[in-house]
Amino acid sequence: MAGDGGLSGVQMDKDEGKDTDKDKDMDKDADKERDKDADNDKISHLKDSALVARSVLRNPAPQQEVELKVGQELEREQEQEVELELEQEREQEPQLEQEQELEQERELELETQQEVEYDLELVLIRHGHTQWNKERRYLGSTDLPLLPEARQQLSALSDQSALGGEFWRVYCSDLLRCRETLAAVAPHLERQAIYDSQLRELDFGAWEGGDYEQLKDNGHYRSWIDHPELVTPPEGEAWEQFEARVDDFWTQLEQELEHTSINRGMPWIETSEPRVVPPAVVPPAAVSLVPDSSPNPPPPRVLIVTHGGIIRLLLARLTEGVTFYTVAAPAPGEVTVLNLRKDEGAWRMMPREV
Repeated sequence: MAGDGGLSGVQMDKDEGKDTDKDKDMDKDADKERDKDADNDKISHLKDSALVARSVLRNPAPQQEVELKVGQELEREQEQEVELELEQEREQEPQLEQEQELEQERELELETQQEVEYDLELVLIRHGHTQWNKERRYLGSTDLPLLPEARQQLSALSDQSALGGEFWRVYCSDLLRCRETLAAVAPHLERQAIYDSQLRELDFGAWEGGDYEQLKDNGHYRSWIDHPELVTPPEGEAWEQFEARVDDFWTQLEQELEHTSINRGMPWIETSEPRVVPPAVVPPAAVSLVPDSSPNPPPPRVLIVTHGGIIRLLLARLTEGVTFYTVAAPAPGEVTVLNLRKDEGAWRMMPREV
C-alpha cells in the first residue's frame, strides 16, 4: 500500500509537471497572438498614413493649394527674369563689340596722329589796296573793291616763284577785295579756289569806316585797343568768335592734310567752277587721291588769299615766340611763304631752300 501510495505521488507530480508545461505553451501562444496583433496594427496604421498622404497630395487643403500656386508663380517669374537678362545680354553684345571696335579705331588714330610727321608750304597773300586802306579806315566786313591801280600792281606779282606750280588747296575770303586779288595774281588758280567766309576780316561793327582820329576819344574804343580779347566793338564781332572761326578753318585743313600724308598721295580738287562756302560752313573734305610714287614727294602747297587780321592770327598760331600783337602785319598785296613741319603735334618753321 505504502508502495502504491508512493508511486501515486510520483505520478501526480509528473502529471502536475505536464500541466505546468501546457500552461507555459499556452502563454507563449498568447504572446505570439498579441505580437501578431500589434504588428497588424502597425501595418494598418502605416497604410492609413500613406493613404492620407496620397489624399493630401491629390487633394491639397486650400491653404496648401495657395502656397503651391504662389511658389509656382515665383518660379515662373524667376525664369522670365533670367530669360530677360539673357536676351538683354545678347542684344548688348553687338553694341559692346561695336563700341570696342570704335575705341580701338580711336586709339589707332591717336597713335597715328602722334607718329605722323608731315610738311606743308603755306603761301599767304593779303588783298590789295582799297580806298579805305588808303585812308587808313577800319575795314572788316564791308565789301569794297580794289583800287584800279592796285589791280595793276598785283598783276605784276603773278611772275613770283611762290605763285608758280601746283597747289594742293587754294582758299580765298569770299569778300570782293580778296577775290579780285586772287584773279589778279593767279588767275589760273581761280578754278580750284574755295571761297570761305571763315577767312573774312574781323567785323568792326559800328566802327567800320572810322579812323583813329575819329575814335581816339571814345572810351569803349580805347578799352578795345588795350584789351580786344575782352572788349567787343558795338554791333561788331567778339574776339573769341574771330579766333574760333579761324581755328575751325585751320583744324579742317589739318585733318585733310593728315589724311593726305598718311596715304602718301596728293589730292587735287577737280571742279570747273569756283566754290563758294556759305558763312559758318567748313569746306567739304571730298577729294580724289593721286598717289605719289617718288620716295620723297614734295610737301603739299596751300595758298590763302585773305585779310591782314587773319594772316596775323595764323602767323601767331604757327610761329614760335610771337603773338597777334607782336607779329608784323603784311602790307596789302604782300606775299608771305612759310615752310612748316608738324612734329609731335606742333608746327615748326623750317628753313627755306634757296
